[in-house]
Amino acid sequence: MARYWSQDAENYGNIIEGELSSFRVGAWQRLLKEKMPAGAKKILDLGCGPGFFSIILYKLGYDVTAVDCSEGMLEQARTMTGKVGAKVTLQQMDINHLAFEDGTFDAIVSRNVTWTLSDPWLVYGECLRVLRTGGRFLLFDANWHMPLYDEQMADRAEKRRLECLERYGDALESSDDITEPFDPMSLPLSGTKRPYWDVELLRSLGFGEVHSDFDLTDKLWDDKERLLYGETPMFGVFATKF
Repeated sequence: MARYWSQDAENYGNIIEGELSSFRVGAWQRLLKEKMPAGAKKILDLGCGPGFFSIILYKLGYDVTAVDCSEGMLEQARTMTGKVGAKVTLQQMDINHLAFEDGTFDAIVSRNVTWTLSDPWLVYGECLRVLRTGGRFLLFDANWHMPLYDEQMADRAEKRRLECLERYGDALESSDDITEPFDPMSLPLSGTKRPYWDVELLRSLGFGEVHSDFDLTDKLWDDKERLLYGETPMFGVFATKF
């Protein structure tokens, strides 16, 4: 997985650079501020990629530590944060085993990461461990690969992709240079109905005040994203460590 994301890092970095000059900065900042626990200061950006969350949270005044398994993604994050002068601590790390003391962070944020996990149970447990009491886990993801398990959904998704190509000229595909693709059907969350699964797991681990928003696309996506990914809208899950 680390090699895959390193090979796609430049392509993904270009997408994030576009996001940083769009309405998404303000939209995400408003949502993140709303969901942060009172008095939050130290934030962990879990699976930071090119650093979108890291940058916008730094601009809000938070002390941000960002981790990713991919050196290619971290290279993009160093470039992005350097361009805007964002002082973020960037570390390469296996998020299955976070190298932080218990209770280190006031909040953990994660976007488009958890669907890639081979052991989400372990990672969610690590998030609970490194949060302080009263800290909050803010998780954003989508059922990206559910069309693989639903023929009708797959047909609708393909129609959306073709319409997106016709209307916009591209469909946000991955880089052509990837030599080690992964099999999404080998990942445990690809065919799992989320965020129901996440809510139940977080509660079973001991998180409290666990709730979800099933569709955040009106707030956070543009028309192209809503067209292309409309079958798998982005959801949010929010949980507090008691």
